[in-house]
Amino acid sequence: MKNITIWARRYVLVYGIIMLCTFFMCLLFNPDSELPVVSFFGRIMVFALIALLSLVVYYAKEELTVKAWWMRTVLHLLVLEAVLLPLAHHWGFWHGGTDILVYAGFILLAKAVWHLMDYGRNAKTAAQINERIRKNRLEKGIGKE
Repeated sequence: MKNITIWARRYVLVYGIIMLCTFFMCLLFNPDSELPVVSFFGRIMVFALIALLSLVVYYAKEELTVKAWWMRTVLHLLVLEAVLLPLAHHWGFWHGGTDILVYAGFILLAKAVWHLMDYGRNAKTAAQINERIRKNRLEKGIGKE
């Protein structure tokens, strides 16, 4: 059940990031656009699901080295661009040469936001673990001089 909750939270986070990027894309590049709400939200839900499923590139049986993490991060970005750009074009989210650059840039921006938020969550978890280790050591008398 815990894993389902984690993935549900991640899905909502990805969906939110995509919606924020969409808002800013429309605000900056097409402020007069009118979106068909039901089909648009449904398509963004599919986008979020695809983005979440693409995280499978990070799967490893053991902890990733820094180099392996960076390689998978680049691979993940390429997978996102390769899958989301054609799908977005098919759905009419972008139309020409400049549009694809803007859309690809926003996918990169969304990935950067994801990593910043993920880093913050991981740093908080690491701080909690370190605090727990410190308390355990103090309780057992380890580290006293």
